[in-house]
Amino acid sequence: MPKQVDTVDVRQLAAAGAQLVEVLPESAYEREHLPGAVNVPFTALDATTVADLDPAAPTVVYCYDHECDLSARAAHRFESFGFTDVYDYVSSKAAWMACGLPIEGTLRPERRAGGVARPAVRCAADARVGDVSDALRASDQRVVVTTDDGVVLGVVRSSAAGVDPSTPVAAVLDGSPPSVRPSVTTEELAESMDRDRRTFVLVTTPDGTLIGVVERDQVLGRA
Repeated sequence: MPKQVDTVDVRQLAAAGAQLVEVLPESAYEREHLPGAVNVPFTALDATTVADLDPAAPTVVYCYDHECDLSARAAHRFESFGFTDVYDYVSSKAAWMACGLPIEGTLRPERRAGGVARPAVRCAADARVGDVSDALRASDQRVVVTTDDGVVLGVVRSSAAGVDPSTPVAAVLDGSPPSVRPSVTTEELAESMDRDRRTFVLVTTPDGTLIGVVERDQVLGRA
């Protein structure tokens, strides 16, 4: 029975030399794939197309995301071909990209939110407004409040610059700033920012860790 694994497991397996196999069509593989992965499209999967792989080596099979079941079906097929250590990366390529991890392929990094995100001004949850007032006044800035390990708690917007400097940032915190994963394309991001009239969007990993910020003019081409 293939073993189901998550992104942390796959990173460890890959670092230890596991074989990574993408079973999506060649066009999807060429666009973007996990570093070092080979492509065996599910429609062409048979004993001949996997003959160059080592059946005794750890083998991680993946497709696009958790809603695609090709990796599960392919993992069982690999076992039927005599592979003895097979892993199904259930959340697949989408989860890998959502974590901002390296990708190979023809799609340029600057076509994704993670590739255009800029460093954000940030502060700790126990800061005071006076600690960040200069940043808030700079170019209509906002400050991202994070935990010590970088998880976003919210943002303090420039309108808070006028309150008592001793005010805790927690008292003026916007706890629901817009955010996207680093895997979102700049085209998709431009469309959503234009539709929702967003001036900025935070780029975060699925666990809420801040990668950076994308300003409206970066993807819409205008201020």
